Amino acid sequence: MVCASLCKKANVMHYFVRTIIFCLGLLSYANAQPINDDCVKAISLPDITKFCSGIGEFTTVGATPSGYGAATCWIGTNKEVWFKFRAFFTEVSIAIVGSNHGGQGLPSGGTLRAPQVALYAGYCGGSISELECKSDNGTAGAVTIVQGGLIIGEDYLIRVDGSNGASGTFQICANNYNPPVQPGQDCRTGSVLCDKAPFVTQRLSGPDAMPDEANIGCLGEGQGNSEDQSAWYTWVAENNGSLTFTIKPVTPGEDIDWALYELPSGIKNCNDKVLLRCNATHPTSQQHNWVCGDVTGLNFTSTDIEENLNCDRGEDGFCKYIDMVQGKAYTMIINNFTNSGSGFSIEWGGTGEFLGPDANFSINPPSGLRCETDFIVTDSSFFQTGGITKYSWNFGKGAIPQTSNSKGPHSVRYSSFGEKFVTLTIETNLGCQVTEIRRIFAEPCCEDLPNLQLQVDSLVDVSCFGYKDGRIVVSGLAGNPYQDGANGSSYYTFSLDGISYTPNNVFTNLPPGDYTIYIQDRKGCLNQISVTIEEPLEIVPDVGLDIEVDLGTSVDLSTQVLPPDNYAFNWLLGDSIFCKTCADTKVLPYNDGYFKIRATNSNGCFGEDSLFIRVRKNYEVYAPNVISANGDKLNDIFKLFGKASLKSIESLKIFDRWGELIYQGSNLDIYDSTQGWDGTFRGQAAMTGVYVYLARVKFIDGKTLDKAGEFTLIK
Repeated sequence: MVCASLCKKANVMHYFVRTIIFCLGLLSYANAQPINDDCVKAISLPDITKFCSGIGEFTTVGATPSGYGAATCWIGTNKEVWFKFRAFFTEVSIAIVGSNHGGQGLPSGGTLRAPQVALYAGYCGGSISELECKSDNGTAGAVTIVQGGLIIGEDYLIRVDGSNGASGTFQICANNYNPPVQPGQDCRTGSVLCDKAPFVTQRLSGPDAMPDEANIGCLGEGQGNSEDQSAWYTWVAENNGSLTFTIKPVTPGEDIDWALYELPSGIKNCNDKVLLRCNATHPTSQQHNWVCGDVTGLNFTSTDIEENLNCDRGEDGFCKYIDMVQGKAYTMIINNFTNSGSGFSIEWGGTGEFLGPDANFSINPPSGLRCETDFIVTDSSFFQTGGITKYSWNFGKGAIPQTSNSKGPHSVRYSSFGEKFVTLTIETNLGCQVTEIRRIFAEPCCEDLPNLQLQVDSLVDVSCFGYKDGRIVVSGLAGNPYQDGANGSSYYTFSLDGISYTPNNVFTNLPPGDYTIYIQDRKGCLNQISVTIEEPLEIVPDVGLDIEVDLGTSVDLSTQVLPPDNYAFNWLLGDSIFCKTCADTKVLPYNDGYFKIRATNSNGCFGEDSLFIRVRKNYEVYAPNVISANGDKLNDIFKLFGKASLKSIESLKIFDRWGELIYQGSNLDIYDSTQGWDGTFRGQAAMTGVYVYLARVKFIDGKTLDKAGEFTLIK
């Protein structure tokens, strides 16, 4: 198998990457049950600027019908296989070589005796349209199609079958190229070649005004003129180096002859041309079983410089290579001695190059959003020995503008996204053409992508009134979520304000309210969704208005709570709970303070209310001014008394008029009528008269007060 790409000047196809791995993969298909017997299973061919599979590498044996109708020129179809390729130039030649059973000395490419081939545009599973088709007449065992007008960057399908149900193995060869200018039919009008790009000339005619220009050398050995159906090509050597080439007839088996000359007086002067090589060998010998073949040219193994019109012993259709000299001009005539009008393909080799311009340009930026980006295409082509007279631009599928014939620079936008190929063909004052291709990528815009969507995965309302524990979890759908080079990792970003975006799709610690969540994908496409975080009703206990009471006065506390529910209650004074699980309670406040009720529902939400109780501090103590102490149990005992705020008499002392202590008591219960001075001294009734008391009393709030005075004891 030949799986190599032509390595000519870097400016022809510098961006293509050839892969040996792919080529090795093709080997696995050889002589096996065809895996490409359906359009959707088409085998991708590598860079087909120069491609040939191995002999018998592919097969139609065991293939089944694909469901598409037979190509227009085919004779039956039931054992077909499919291939596909991407066009990088505007013209393609495709050859299917099967079994050589026609006796023309052609090498066999396999066992398929009557191959037929068709070329399609479109894609499998959708609509395909036939561009060209050919069916072998059953004699050559090979068939070739040539098709121009391909769209660079587009994919094409190749369909192979055998006529009348034939099956077998075959070789497929393909060459994608830009066709040269129409070949001249005289030396002086010969097409000027700028580089060693391979090409196919589909048809030959002529000769033109000078039908016998090649009469020197092997082409002049026959009868009549030295030219039959001919094409002339000229070029100038860019460097010192070798030159080889290989010529194949478009129609296998036909006789292609050629002669190569040096032009000592320059590219436009053919009068003194010097013959360097000549080959008029016929593909087969009629007298001997010697086979020269239908392929001819120059190579590094042949030693002869001329082969005559016969296929003589030892001849192989090839002559020895030449060494080109920098700056010298050369010309070559290629004849179709068979006179069928069919053309040929040619591929160049060796270290020598043809003098031509460097077609070159830049694209800035190399990628961008197709709806927003103006791709600036700037020419930098150069030809040091001549001028560039023509520019032909094609900016690729969906480009606005599509084409241009001016140097530029050009501002280009695209109506579709995807891989685009910008093609520049320049023509020099010598008449030769060079093509350069660049790849860019028009990234999809938002309207090109599936509609970006945002969905709410979960929403948690605020747990209690006034809290900020709401939670929203969202996720993105469709759009363009994947980050380049990130192994497909999700790259949606989200925002609550439409300004600051992060990959975080979880929003927490949210108060109740209406929210707008925004989403952005890798392309900057946006969408949004509105959500509402709810909160439960506020728990509102009501304990009434603030009040004012006297010290020692108890207060009944009660509450009403909205909304109704099964609440747990706690009464608090400050931060201390003084009554658990009670909705109503009674308190005896000693000091000013807030009395607070907390009502808690089953979710742990609570509400509070409080009232302020102001305590009036009236420290009033009273003492009798007369006691009788006569045993009638009426006013018999001297003691102090007061309001509810009075707690106890810590001490009481009674003195007579001479200052003698006649009674002393402590911690007297103000509510016990028996506690106090009963009017006796040392077990005897005391004398009537005036007495003095000293007392210390204590109130319920802890306040103590000293009190003194006089009272009269009577009988």
